[in-house]
Order: sequence, then C-alpha cells, then structure tokens
Amino acid sequence: MDIYSKIVDCFDLKKGDCIWLSSELIKLVLLLKRNKITFDGNALIETFQKAVGPEGTILIPNFSFEFSNHKFYDIRKTKGVTGALGNIALNRDDFKRTKHPMHSFEVWGQDQDYLISLNNRNSFGSDSPFAYCISHHVKQIILGTDYVHAMTFVHYAEVACNVPYRFAKTFTGKYVHENGTEEEYSCDYAARKLEIRPTECFNRMGAILEKAGTSKRIDTLGINSYLVDLAKSFPIICEDIISNQCKNIYEFNIPREEIFTY
Repeated sequence: MDIYSKIVDCFDLKKGDCIWLSSELIKLVLLLKRNKITFDGNALIETFQKAVGPEGTILIPNFSFEFSNHKFYDIRKTKGVTGALGNIALNRDDFKRTKHPMHSFEVWGQDQDYLISLNNRNSFGSDSPFAYCISHHVKQIILGTDYVHAMTFVHYAEVACNVPYRFAKTFTGKYVHENGTEEEYSCDYAARKLEIRPTECFNRMGAILEKAGTSKRIDTLGINSYLVDLAKSFPIICEDIISNQCKNIYEFNIPREEIFTY
C-alpha cells in the first residue's frame, strides 16, 4: 500500500461519500520528506477520488479575496488562499469551480454539475455550497491542521442564525466566466462590524463536537487531523450562537451583552 492510500484509509471513507477536503500540507510534506518521498498533490487527490468513487463528491475550498480587494476575479485563473490542494485542483480538467468569487470550491464527482450551477450571490446563502453540505451530509476532512484554520462552515451557521455582528456587504467588480466572457458582477459577503473584533475559538467548539460524536480526531500517520459530520454539527454550533452568545466560538473585545441585543 502506498503512502497516500495509508493516509486516506485513516478516514474510513465509503463509496458515495461527499467530502469537503481541507488541508495544511506542511506536516505531510515533511513526513514524506523524512521517508525520501516527494509530495504529489495530484496523487493525494486521486487517492481520495478512488476512495469515494464517481458516485461520491469532493469539494476542495479555493477561497479568494481578489474580488473584494481588487475588484477582479477570473474563475479560470484566480488562485485561492486556502491551501495548495485547491490550486492544484484549479489546474485539473476533472475539477470545476463553483461560482461565488470569494468562497468557491473546486468540485469533482457525482454532484459536480449541480454545485457549479449554483448562482448564490451571498457567500453563505441558503442556496450556497455551504447549505449543500447539510442537505448532502458532507463530511469535512481537516488534514494536518485544526478547526481554527479550516472550519469556515461556522460562518455559514452565523449567517443562518442572523448574528448581530455581521451584515451583508455588497462587492462589485469585473468577473471573468469559464467561457472567457466578462461582466460587471456583484456579490454579498457576511462582513463583520469593524468595532467588534473577535478572536476565533473554533478549537473550543471542536472539542464540543468531538464530545457529541459529530467530529473525531484522526491520527494520520502521526499528523493530527479531524473528520466532521457537518449536518450533525450544524445544530450544535447554532445552539452555541443562539443560547450561549458564541462563548465557544469567539472571544470578543467588548461585553457579549452589548453585542447580542436582539
């Protein structure tokens, strides 16, 4: 069995699984280097493809903020900032990218056509890939990193719960489509009120999810990883937002009582 099969086997995936693959590859690259193996991101992706089969679906985040920062986005070429695997998938013919210019996913598998057809203008809308993660019981694999650096899904829960410290901010710029056509395009992002400066405590929430059995820590050849059932985790995250003023998600710079005044 090759090294990539050993890594993927740690997650006990089944044919037909839908997975969100988040990764920080530094530890994995170093592990392979110690074993005199040069890391091959395509080989890792292809091993995950083999594990879930064509009846499964793989989403790899490839988020970018070029559109909000520089008012330009090319769905074919704009690189993401959420890890090397997203940009490796960007250059593969078998992956296609979802439409939102800030929170896009590279997608392969059974539900590829459905996901790339979504036209959500809000990053975390009810018609977004994040909502798909609930309806299709997506498993998030967090490979080589932690909840703080990988669990963007928490922001979807914040929007769904209508938190008082975020609001829909519209960004407009030039958008280049898959066929090369350009248009002026507008989209929304759940921006944070600037006077509220939170410190993310997602690892605290992760521990709660692990205790509830909706997430589990996976020892990946000595590398710390996680497997999260997003649909089952969603109500637990929402409960903390609604009933606990996000105490297991954020520390705030001002008293919670001044923020949560519905």
